[in-house]
Amino acid sequence: MPGCTKLLLISFICCCFGYLRAQEPAYILDYSDKLLLRLYTISKVNSLTIEKRLEEFGLELLPNVNSNLGLGFNYKKFGLGLAFGLPLSVEKKRKFGKTQRLDIQGSMYGRKIGADGFLQSYRGYYNSNPTDFIDWTSDVLPQIKSMRILSLGVTGFYLFNSDKYSYRAAFVRDEIQKKSAGSFLLGLFGNYDEARTDAGFVPQEFPDSLRTKINVKGFKNLAIGFSAGYAHNFVIKEKFLLGLAVIPGFGYQRVSITELNGSIRNEDQPAGQVMARIGLGYEFKPFYLALTGSANWRNIDFSPYNFKLATEQFRFIIGKRLGI
Repeated sequence: MPGCTKLLLISFICCCFGYLRAQEPAYILDYSDKLLLRLYTISKVNSLTIEKRLEEFGLELLPNVNSNLGLGFNYKKFGLGLAFGLPLSVEKKRKFGKTQRLDIQGSMYGRKIGADGFLQSYRGYYNSNPTDFIDWTSDVLPQIKSMRILSLGVTGFYLFNSDKYSYRAAFVRDEIQKKSAGSFLLGLFGNYDEARTDAGFVPQEFPDSLRTKINVKGFKNLAIGFSAGYAHNFVIKEKFLLGLAVIPGFGYQRVSITELNGSIRNEDQPAGQVMARIGLGYEFKPFYLALTGSANWRNIDFSPYNFKLATEQFRFIIGKRLGI
């Protein structure tokens, strides 16, 4: 996954430099006054990876979550979607455990200003890479039933080239980008993350020698800062659209970690995050197909540990615009 992410970002940056040139007018076709109906599947996740300096390993902790099936609409810049969780199989629960969650993610995109927000509360995680640490042969992965993560975040941004570039064309679909265009973005962000366990983040199945290497059973982090990035829509033969957006953020964060013996350490430090979006669309009026993905990657570097948090969402959408 890290290699794919780097390749995607490098390719995106190269493409952006090739498209930074003056364009003709009539870039955006606005269908926001038409009722847009959509059927979609959605997958959401909140994950944590813990690394330790001078140690060549990363403890990967994931929730056992299912996909959702949803219905939604957009009309005159207002949209609403309701999704229902598809049932998990008994076999998947046996292998990965059970996760309880509340996951709300929303967005608001105008012509010049946009915002993304999320509220995630997850309880029940499993370790996805036990073979990196021990000789693990069971198909049932190590589980931490007491592990809980609460994440809240918001990112707001301003579009500098809203006359030619449409964020909604790539990620809402009530506008159509007629010609390729992009825009720089500038904004603010704020995040709060809290992770807790009863006996530490290392599963009980692991040896004590490894458990002592990650002497942490919880942490809290509050971060605020500025963000600046770039977004671009690539229109291919009028019917295909590829939308990309990368918005890094930098600022200040207050970190507090709780060790296994109950002692607490606090630290003020620089904050960093990356918000990324990708949207693929195909038009065959009045219908369209779309595949979208979004991610908010956050990093907490608290010596000797590095905590990497990820809030991710993926959708496949079949939609229809009425009245065209």
